[in-house]
Amino acid sequence: MATYPPGSVFKLVNELVALQLGVVTPNTAFECNQRLVRCTHRHEPPRNVSIAIKQSCNPYFYQVMAAAVLRGQAPNKYADTHIGLGQWQKMVKSFGLGEKLGVDMAQEKRGLIPSPEFYDKKFFDKKRNRQQRWSYRNVYSLSIGQGEIGITGLQMANVLATIANRGYYYTPHFVRGIGSGGPLPQFRERHYTAVDTALFKYLIPGMEMVVDGNGGTGELASLAQFGISMAGKTGTVQNPQGYDHATFAAFAPVHDPKIAIAVFIENSGFGGTSAAPAAGLLIEKYLRGRVAPHRKRWEDWIMYGNFTKKLH
Repeated sequence: MATYPPGSVFKLVNELVALQLGVVTPNTAFECNQRLVRCTHRHEPPRNVSIAIKQSCNPYFYQVMAAAVLRGQAPNKYADTHIGLGQWQKMVKSFGLGEKLGVDMAQEKRGLIPSPEFYDKKFFDKKRNRQQRWSYRNVYSLSIGQGEIGITGLQMANVLATIANRGYYYTPHFVRGIGSGGPLPQFRERHYTAVDTALFKYLIPGMEMVVDGNGGTGELASLAQFGISMAGKTGTVQNPQGYDHATFAAFAPVHDPKIAIAVFIENSGFGGTSAAPAAGLLIEKYLRGRVAPHRKRWEDWIMYGNFTKKLH
């Protein structure tokens, strides 16, 4: 019932859109050019999408979305951005974003995936009664899940379910069955995105590296000690009123998914510091039926700790 910018988790959607449009490949390399947008930490060069996802490189995904939007479909950058962003929005909404999913619960929010018309209105000069021009530099924050975009926690978890399913989702529902019957027909229908199902596999190695790669941003979620593989993505949502919001979304096990989850914790700093270990505990409980005794300190920290400081 609340919408927020999704932060870096949204980079996964932008990458899939760009792959579908054919403007990048899994092996596309972009420079970590901080003159475009700031990167939060030093890391190895993003020579391919797996490294970019593992390190959550902001300049990389700035250039991914730029390639998807600015495709030379108009004679100037303003018109080109307008056309490209409209096509981008349509593809992004196919992930169940910007609209109500249709869950069997009242007061679901639709969120916002901004359109060119949204920015036309935003940049209209009422005093002079004329339209101001806008370009990719005015909307680039969408490339890293910031700015005007807004999604719910349920939608974020559904995106991870879509990736786990390699391209489709079922409308989320809370009622398992009525009487002796199973879920209603509308909850059994597969909803495919505008992205070819064959492309989803290219995100998985990088998402695994986020959790179980050396130096991945979500390593505190790892359940490798229990033989459970996980694919995830951290996010840190800028908050001008205080500490940033933390998010982490994942599914597990990687090759036989049983659970997809999104954790969003307000005012708790980096996603890898608080949301990732919280997700790890939840997935551990779901898949193993309990949290191992030696991980009790993690439970205590999630309940009572200071999320602005990392627990080692």
